[in-house]
Amino acid sequence: MSPILGFNWLSRVTNGYGWYINPITGAKEYHTGVDISVPAGTSISAGMNGTVNVGYDARGNYVTITGVDGLVVKYGNLSGISISNGQTVKAGDAIATSGSDLYLEISRNGQYLNPLYFADTGDTNTGPVYGNPGLPMGDGSYAALIAEAEQFLGYPYVWGGSSPSTSFDCSGFVCYVLNHSGVANVGRTTAQGLYNLCTPVSQSDAKPGDLVFFTGTYSSINPVTHVGIYVGYVNGHPTMIAAGDPIQYTAIDTPYWIAHAYAYGRLS
Repeated sequence: MSPILGFNWLSRVTNGYGWYINPITGAKEYHTGVDISVPAGTSISAGMNGTVNVGYDARGNYVTITGVDGLVVKYGNLSGISISNGQTVKAGDAIATSGSDLYLEISRNGQYLNPLYFADTGDTNTGPVYGNPGLPMGDGSYAALIAEAEQFLGYPYVWGGSSPSTSFDCSGFVCYVLNHSGVANVGRTTAQGLYNLCTPVSQSDAKPGDLVFFTGTYSSINPVTHVGIYVGYVNGHPTMIAAGDPIQYTAIDTPYWIAHAYAYGRLS
């Protein structure tokens, strides 16, 4: 899916998704979409098939398109709207014209997703690619997973932590991300508990979005003691996002992780 425009808009993003410091108030705020610099009156096309809702809010006129999989794309700050409330549209249909810029927001089940992961870059690589939302899990699920996980980059490791208010340990982080991205509902369990929910897969068959497990990282009666979310190859190295200290992307082909490697798993 390419949610807007019909041209590469990544270089035109002026205000990104996520936490930022409001330059006027100095307060830390969360930006649930992206702002895109376009000439006023730019034609906006639907990025997917779905049903239209038309409205007005603090950003001005907007259009949302809801797909059959529950994905919702919102186009805001529009100068004109060429479709009607309740209308069904197809990808590529003209739906509106922009104002002085364009606001793009994507969500599923009330969870905001980073629009950058839905940009069509023209990449036709069919191997494991970090950041490719449709390849490993389909329907934007991987994008939802990583968008949720990346909100907590830099958070400290806290033993027993399982929420943003407490920060996270490894299993608390993975459980929270799975639950709140809508990818799975695993409750709150341990690294061993997550492993028990998975079907083991070989390293060669592992795909981004699978879980990666380790053993002996601390003294435990369970064989599985650490878990991360596998994201494929980054700069030539198999990589996970996990709650180390802090939460970060980590290459797993280093001597430490190789020595503690246990298995890859795919949630059933």
